[in-house]
Amino acid sequence: MKLLILGGCGDMGRMAVATAISLPKVSKITIADKNYELAERMVELTESEKLEAVKIDINNETELIKLVRKHDIVLNTVGPFYKFGVPILNAVIKGKTNYVDICDDWKPTQDMLKLNKKAKEAGISCIIGVGASPGLTNLMAVMAYKELDQVYDIITAWGLGDTKLGKKPKNFIRKKNLIKNIKNKIRNPSAAIVHLLYQSIGKKPTYKNGDLKEIESLTSADPIKFPGRGKPIYSCHIGHPEPITLSRTIKANNISNQMYLTKKLTMILGDYVDKIKTNQITINEAAISIKKKLKSFKVILTIIWIVIKRLFKLPPTLCVIAKGLKDEKETEIYVGLKYQPFGEIDRGTDGITAVPMVIAASMLMDGLISKTGVLTPEEAIDPDKFFERFADFCNLNLKKEDVLIKKIISI
Repeated sequence: MKLLILGGCGDMGRMAVATAISLPKVSKITIADKNYELAERMVELTESEKLEAVKIDINNETELIKLVRKHDIVLNTVGPFYKFGVPILNAVIKGKTNYVDICDDWKPTQDMLKLNKKAKEAGISCIIGVGASPGLTNLMAVMAYKELDQVYDIITAWGLGDTKLGKKPKNFIRKKNLIKNIKNKIRNPSAAIVHLLYQSIGKKPTYKNGDLKEIESLTSADPIKFPGRGKPIYSCHIGHPEPITLSRTIKANNISNQMYLTKKLTMILGDYVDKIKTNQITINEAAISIKKKLKSFKVILTIIWIVIKRLFKLPPTLCVIAKGLKDEKETEIYVGLKYQPFGEIDRGTDGITAVPMVIAASMLMDGLISKTGVLTPEEAIDPDKFFERFADFCNLNLKKEDVLIKKIISI
């Protein structure tokens, strides 16, 4: 199988490359990036015969379609998805090649789902949003949903949590090694911070009382309380796609996506959002400012994080809460992530995001995903089979049951 990894030199792309190399059915991986020097450096450092570097301008649809057609599966890590998600998927559909991405923006998710008919006519499977949130949260939501006879509420949530990291993949290239001695360095604001800011501005969709409605991003929600994981932590609504996609397949009254970063950090984020809204600063300028502050306080923040983890119990980094009826009793189902793959940035964001995408690609290779069209994780992927594979990337000798925490509480 030949894989094309778009944005293969970025934080998510590098992890996708390192993970995909380990798949026995993969014969070739093309690292496609706008910075050819970095892509060549990736090939050189990885020392794998499977790798090839290609320069690509994703805005050039004709060239992108030609490149897509040479491969069996496209893995897309190019963000922001609100800018590039739809054009890239359109090119992939024209190239008639299977596709997986990590889209975590709600608007392009809606727009890409509208391409379902075209993807079906092309006879391909395009699975969107197979990252952490969305992705893992969607599959955890399905698992929680199945535990109940009737579902009132589903909350997918992510944030300042404690989850054990797996070991570094053999072929993973750290960023500092990749950019060392590189002349043509392209310096962009952090894609993750740009995304967070974008999702924090204005009204975002949530599913309430059986219908999609809008809610102001960063609006306070009930604190997240995960059983056995300390005190409730401040939570707010954030603009991820889960309310849009889960409501297509799960019957519930309310579905929301929430973020828990503590009230103080949420207020700081809100201050930046206010400045962006009043045109005092652009999103990119805000992202650069936040990155500089995080970098200048890196040592202090690391120490504080270590102390917090030792003194306080935190919820999992990702969790799902489902409330409803089970055997005619009011019941709450909690599913949380106990282990996650290794990651280099932001407490493992790259691993927890890129590895699920590669696992979805491996399931396509093995014929475990047969539906065609533009599909969400919960429409295309069997959660049990997925987490069996996910466990392999979290640590040695782990099973599906080991990587997840499940609590069932009768009220």
